[in-house]
Amino acid sequence: MAASTVDVSVTGSIVPAACTPSLSAGEFNHGKISKADLNVDGPTGFFEKKKIATLSVNCTAATVYGIRGIDNRADTVGNNWYMTPYGLGLTPNGEKIGAHFLEIYPRESLIDGKPAFISVGNASGTTWSSAALGEKGIRNYGELLGFTDTAGPLLQPLPIKDATFALKSYLVIAAAKGLTLTDEVALDGAATIELVYL
Repeated sequence: MAASTVDVSVTGSIVPAACTPSLSAGEFNHGKISKADLNVDGPTGFFEKKKIATLSVNCTAATVYGIRGIDNRADTVGNNWYMTPYGLGLTPNGEKIGAHFLEIYPRESLIDGKPAFISVGNASGTTWSSAALGEKGIRNYGELLGFTDTAGPLLQPLPIKDATFALKSYLVIAAAKGLTLTDEVALDGAATIELVYL
């Protein structure tokens, strides 16, 4: 006879430390882009015009954490040229403008005064890639970025008290032929950076 009940368990823990993330600039203003600078038949990347801010994370005690992103305009992503695109909003005619990307550059970052190396972990933080100096996009599909002060295989990110990460933003605009650009069109990207205790 089939059972008519099911057991549920609830697990987790309360960590003693608290971490506060902050940005040196709450907005990446990419200024005005001329329609003439856009490719007609394909996306246009504005990599050399990237904007830079500092993401600081200050904890009351050394704490193990990872970070990930939440795209508040996910339904407006106009291309997926690279991993982790974030939406840039819509034209007044409902066309997807393109995408913006948020990357952490470890060469310009410090964790407790030491060089930062980045690793990519799964959503639960149980498995991690080797830590390296290469820039990494902040994932917006669950994966985490973790940090340590040495390169190589990583079992878990390092506990960190104070960190400063170079956060860079750049744009990729969709093909001009698919956008109505008879009037000025505002870019409307919005994202949340989430700190996850591990």
